[in-house]
Amino acid sequence: MSWRPASPADRERLVEFLCRDESSCAGASARVKAGERGCTVWVDEAAGAIRGALVATPSGLVLPVLPEGSGDRAALSALLGSLRVPVHSVGGAEEGVAAVERAMPVTPSTRIEYRLMRLARTSWTGPAAHASAAAAEEGVRVRRSVIGEAALLFPLQRAYELEEVVIDPALFSDAACLKLLRQGLRRELVFHASRDGCPLAKAGTNARGFGVDQIGGVFTLASERGKGLARIVMAALLEAIFAEKPAACLFVKKANAPAIALYERLGFATLGGYVISYYGI
Repeated sequence: MSWRPASPADRERLVEFLCRDESSCAGASARVKAGERGCTVWVDEAAGAIRGALVATPSGLVLPVLPEGSGDRAALSALLGSLRVPVHSVGGAEEGVAAVERAMPVTPSTRIEYRLMRLARTSWTGPAAHASAAAAEEGVRVRRSVIGEAALLFPLQRAYELEEVVIDPALFSDAACLKLLRQGLRRELVFHASRDGCPLAKAGTNARGFGVDQIGGVFTLASERGKGLARIVMAALLEAIFAEKPAACLFVKKANAPAIALYERLGFATLGGYVISYYGI
């Protein structure tokens, strides 16, 4: 591999490269699309064609897109060692993350494996009307979340992060959680279900690519599970996504059988493996 920083002249070829299988690299693709501040994009080029890409964020997250595998391990290792911010975590399709892991000087302290799943607009049959009607009878309302509801949604977001995201609860910060929630409400599509004004379940995008939106943060309060709330919130979100994009993707922990069953009922199909590796946590 011959890695170099991407230039404006690379953009058209880079976008074409990312969109070949955007569902497997939506996190990287969304940052390239947005021109996210502080992110550095690197490309590996051979014979005028981009064959690998890597996005490094200001927080130390590395998003590799390496469909052809690791290539020159020494070159990738040198690139990782040259990053301005030390690698804190690596996320992406299984083969790309594995290539980065092999090139790192240390093994990850925590490694979480997921299923990568995708749903095309052409395969979407639409929301189940009976589920929405039943929820309405129970006084449940589903709507798009707005920035002004950050404080209202914070307890739900906090519960989600502590249960599904945080590796070490001692490192959790209410202030950081609220900040990220506000950013998400400003930039992403987020829907929530509530009863008597109290949020019970939510789902939203966490990366909006060129033709694929990635879904994340799907969560229902423990006391409200088994009532179909995640399904109707996901249905509302998918309707909004498919009004703009031809596909949606997500990754779900391999051991989370109830969530996998929900996504399969909605029509999602497994594409392969997805991994997030953490260093120093």
